[in-house]
Amino acid sequence: MDKPRWQEIVRIGNTQKIVTTTTGKNQEDETIFIRRCSEPNEKIQTIYKALNYKSYPFLKRKSVVQSSEGKKNKIPILQNLSPG
Repeated sequence: MDKPRWQEIVRIGNTQKIVTTTTGKNQEDETIFIRRCSEPNEKIQTIYKALNYKSYPFLKRKSVVQSSEGKKNKIPILQNLSPG
């Protein structure tokens, strides 16, 4: 079997995706995002094993982003707390 060319390795690597979804807002009106990796196929798993690399860079990550209105409302409160 011929060794794959670099373009083919990159194409195979691009089959695994990271998906970011918005799940909603919490009580503080902050947006909640969840990131997950797609299932690696057999070809990309072979490449990962040859490179001694994990099949999943991460399993699941959750992040919370403040709304722009929330930041505006919090700034005056913080300014009122500063001395002077």
